[in-house]
Amino acid sequence: MNRGFSLYLDFARVSAAIVVLFSHFAYPWASGGGLLWIRELNLGSDAVVLFFVLSGLVIAHTTTVKDRSIGSYALARASRLYSVAIPALVLSLVCAGLVQRINPGQYPDFDAVSAAAQIVRGLTFTNYIWWDSQRIVANGPYWSVSYEFWYYALFGAAFFLRGSARIWVPALIALFIGPKILLLAPCWLTGVYVYRRLQGGLAERITAGRGWRMALGPAVAYAALLAMNAPLKLKVLTWEMTGHVHPGVLFSFSDEFIWNFVLAILCAIHFIGVAAIVRNGSRPLEAGAKAIRWISGRTFSLYLCHMPLLKLGSNLPGYRSENPLHAAALLVGAVAICLVIAEFTERRLPVWRDMIGGVADGIARLVRQRRRPRADVKSELQI
Repeated sequence: MNRGFSLYLDFARVSAAIVVLFSHFAYPWASGGGLLWIRELNLGSDAVVLFFVLSGLVIAHTTTVKDRSIGSYALARASRLYSVAIPALVLSLVCAGLVQRINPGQYPDFDAVSAAAQIVRGLTFTNYIWWDSQRIVANGPYWSVSYEFWYYALFGAAFFLRGSARIWVPALIALFIGPKILLLAPCWLTGVYVYRRLQGGLAERITAGRGWRMALGPAVAYAALLAMNAPLKLKVLTWEMTGHVHPGVLFSFSDEFIWNFVLAILCAIHFIGVAAIVRNGSRPLEAGAKAIRWISGRTFSLYLCHMPLLKLGSNLPGYRSENPLHAAALLVGAVAICLVIAEFTERRLPVWRDMIGGVADGIARLVRQRRRPRADVKSELQI
């Protein structure tokens, strides 16, 4: 993966995070309703699909060049997720508790029992398995992290295991997580497909002119599909396929899985086009490389921590969402706090890796200690 393409992927990650941020800031309780068109177009949900494609592409790359054993892969993925997921869960529950004190009607069912249940489900990423939909209070975006964890697990099992285990272990994982998460797995795997094709030299066989058409064409197609109301039409098709049961009831955040896969294909074409462009020497983002890299290294914290902060800020006494100054202060304040949080989360990955690795080693030692007496008894019996 050359520097130009890597830089563009960072730019895409930053852009998607900003779209998600503004899709939540667009709620009337945050910004007064002037940005509702972002929510009406459902741009935030579409940006998450871009995240999934990006994730599949990047993970396929890291398993090829860096994380070449199942142990290093598991540690890298766990460190990446938990470095932000743990602080985000704590932040979400703290903010929800404060909001409940300020405005008891906001989270009427939030108590110590539900908080404990959400921590367990959040840390095990089991809040959306099968037909369950356990939203983390004050933090809707957490759902995609739960999906992401299982995509890591499925890919790791299929990539690193050998023999029959390469089939039955992913099958068991799929059976455990159920249909909702699996419905968006093709979007994530589209990123893996893009990387494999690029590794096979696809970009080298594409001219610069065709690369520009592939890079820009999906954006035009996306705008045209939105103008034709394609997402709603495909959702109606899903409704008909499920016997007139609302897709959201059955599939929660996977309710637009057909549209999401269309988006994933558009993203794939776009990324392949960009890879062809930068291979031919074009580096339009080079001037802003430092800023893009800086922000990209903090997007996971921005993505996973902004919603609780927006919720808390909008419930503070005296806040008026229709006041532009209030809304601007809320947005800037939430982003600033997220950037500070990032300095202790994803910006400290080696520290988190050491902590998580230490926990894993401790668990492994306990398991060995429990097995050792049985082995000793068996040896004595044999003597």
